[in-house]
Amino acid sequence: MNARERSKIETRRRLMEAGIALFASRGISDTRSTALAEAAGVAVGTLYLHFKDKEGLARAILMEGLEALLAELGTVACDAALDVGEAVRRQTDIMIRFAQERPGLCRTLFDPEAVRWQISTEIMDRVVAIQERRFFDQAAAGLLDAAVSPRVAARAVVGMLLFSLNWWIIHPDEADAETLAATLNRLRLSGVYAR
Repeated sequence: MNARERSKIETRRRLMEAGIALFASRGISDTRSTALAEAAGVAVGTLYLHFKDKEGLARAILMEGLEALLAELGTVACDAALDVGEAVRRQTDIMIRFAQERPGLCRTLFDPEAVRWQISTEIMDRVVAIQERRFFDQAAAGLLDAAVSPRVAARAVVGMLLFSLNWWIIHPDEADAETLAATLNRLRLSGVYAR
């Protein structure tokens, strides 16, 4: 990789870091392109060389975060030695740690502007599709409660997890990580799986 390519990658990284920080603290709609460029130490035109617009930057931030989360969750899905309860607990721990390490990303995901632009919906749909496939496989193996629809359960579980994590990031004093994990795991395991 030559110096120009390294510089381009570094500039994109700085823009994304500035976006996460400013979107989380000000909200997407109240963050101006000039503020993003200034925080990244570049000219406004440079922002538009890397991203079509502010929405493009928000989308890139959230999609990159999603890919990182899915990669971590994928390690659990690939571990055939785990029983359902242990897999659920590990998934929840990964999501809580992810939210702790990236609170700005979580705030950006639930920003009303991200919802209006359908970015949040795209992310939710991708995560739901993964959970839905897992539930259909588990239903075929007799692990799901027979009265539970895998499609409905996938949306309910993903919604519960994402919205609970967003609430917790905003109100960290309301529950510690262990209480949050225990509650989410109990709800997931008691409401979906066969006894």
